[in-house]
Amino acid sequence: MAAELLAAWSDADYVVDPRRIPFANREHVDFLTDAVARLGPLDGRRVLEVGAGGGSLAVWLAQQGAEVVGIDVSPGILDVARRRAALNGVADRVRFVRAPIEGFDPRAAGLAVEEFDAIIGNNVVHHFDRALALRSIGELLAPGGVAVFCEPVLFLPEWTRRARNSRLVTRRFPLHTHSPDERSLDGHDLDVMRRWFGRVEWTPYQVLCRLQNFVELSDGAWHRLESVDRALLRRLPAARHVCRLAVITLADPRIAEPLNADSLNGDEA
Repeated sequence: MAAELLAAWSDADYVVDPRRIPFANREHVDFLTDAVARLGPLDGRRVLEVGAGGGSLAVWLAQQGAEVVGIDVSPGILDVARRRAALNGVADRVRFVRAPIEGFDPRAAGLAVEEFDAIIGNNVVHHFDRALALRSIGELLAPGGVAVFCEPVLFLPEWTRRARNSRLVTRRFPLHTHSPDERSLDGHDLDVMRRWFGRVEWTPYQVLCRLQNFVELSDGAWHRLESVDRALLRRLPAARHVCRLAVITLADPRIAEPLNADSLNGDEA
């Protein structure tokens, strides 16, 4: 895929407009805008993007004055990211490294930075080894730093997950996954996060917008549903538990302990 992009794209396809966050599609606008705002002022800050992909967001962050490191496990897509950084004139402010977040060591990767003021990721946590990744994130955060992730969530009872994954439903509405163990985050995952961070907050998005999973919505219908969702979540707090996506903020990492069964399960010792 990456080789095809490099061969087919012209220089214009790599351009990132510094005036607007590069959204993959309309579904990302609300929650990614919120996530970026939670990073705080970007000028001069050290930012790590986890799951950098083709580098659009990392390049945009660098255009805002941040010193950026983007990591991803796909070597091919990082070639796209490096070309994008070069063509947008920020190759001196953004580095791309092939590495998973679990156990990521910036020094071992040849970077001059050991910790970051902010960490961001979009649709990546549900691929992680939770405990190993959360420990790494905590170790990589500078004092006062914050990590922000946009993630699919499912807080409904387990029977709803089984129903969604059943052959009867998936035959008509296939699951969009990229790895065998991929799944939406749930309450247990938030408990694991609380094991590793003193501050764990999440903001819900997309309740009625779940219809997008089942029918194709026009732009007008999508924006109307988003407006209804905002009002619904503001006036009916219980609706947050049927949301489709959440922006999760992690801060105040706890002192790292040796990983054991309790750490992996999120149980207090």
